[in-house]
Amino acid sequence: MTREEQIEEQIKEQMLLIQQKMDRLAAWKQSGYGEPCVHHHWKLVNYELWEDAPYNLYFACDQCGMTMTQKAKVIEETIFDEWQEYRENKGDEEE
Repeated sequence: MTREEQIEEQIKEQMLLIQQKMDRLAAWKQSGYGEPCVHHHWKLVNYELWEDAPYNLYFACDQCGMTMTQKAKVIEETIFDEWQEYRENKGDEEE
């Protein structure tokens, strides 16, 4: 690759980065988000569950757009069957 081609490639990469920044700025303007909230209204937007590892919980505030990640480890797990009374095998007997 010649020096001119390298420079041209670098300029193309810079232009792409600038376009990405412009797109992000346009998304910000359209979002209507203002200053960060004093009290956020967090909503769970995604999560990752891994066996024997902390869970990753992803939240977003729908008023200001800030995001938060929490790592949670399950200390205790309880399974409850709220429909047990309607099941044929109510857990009373072994099959």
